[in-house]
Amino acid sequence: EDILTQNGIKNRAEVIYHKMETNTGGSGGFYAGLELVRTLDVDYVWIMDDDTIPYKTSLEELVKKACKVTDASFFASCVEGPNHEPMNVPDLDRKKTENGYPFWYRNLRDGLVNIESATFVSLLINKKAITKCGLPCRDYFVWGDDTEYTRRLTRYYGAAYLVGDSWVCHKRKNAKNVDLKNENDKQRIKNYYYQYRNRLINYYLYDGFAVFMFYFLRFEGQAFSMFVKGHEKGLKFVTVQKAVFASVRKIKKFGRYIDNQLKGESKC
Repeated sequence: EDILTQNGIKNRAEVIYHKMETNTGGSGGFYAGLELVRTLDVDYVWIMDDDTIPYKTSLEELVKKACKVTDASFFASCVEGPNHEPMNVPDLDRKKTENGYPFWYRNLRDGLVNIESATFVSLLINKKAITKCGLPCRDYFVWGDDTEYTRRLTRYYGAAYLVGDSWVCHKRKNAKNVDLKNENDKQRIKNYYYQYRNRLINYYLYDGFAVFMFYFLRFEGQAFSMFVKGHEKGLKFVTVQKAVFASVRKIKKFGRYIDNQLKGESKC
């Protein structure tokens, strides 16, 4: 806030500054931001993580594609780390076509790849998709909210694309793929509760019971494996145990929330 004030940004007419009084996690922040955007007369919304560093043409290239493909739910930038390493790789749209093959590269000539989900590092979202599909699940707190929301957009609104000419840098402290097994920080370990819980909920809601059970058992196996060896093994074991059983209790709640959002209701 001080930086915005000192540089005269906060008081500029085109800037809407909204300070949240409590820490609701990343998902709560994106919920609040998109809730505010729903009241504005705009066509698209560009959202980013707080540690995303855009390049000069990052937004320009997203907009170019949005002008050509007007019925898409969102467009995602390619993400690299500080040393140009791959990060936040989106999931391809692997739905099969009539002859049984997926065709995620159908628009590759135009620099577009069909994707099913992506992270919130840099997305240009169609306002119409937000209006139809509602807002992210704020109670996810952190991790998995972007996967759930982008899968909701592609399932209930329309196709989404990775834009080959739009790049951003994700300036995260640790550029490696997040992995509880290699985590040593106690607070970070506790936060993995949300990753395991939210992933299981997403599997159930979008992939079905069989996939949910596969990962439920897989995560249980990981918990016991980490309990046998490794740093902070007791804390890691307890964190995963809390998460997997919390997912069972929370599935219906989040399922109702998504249904309400699709119906245009705001109840959680």
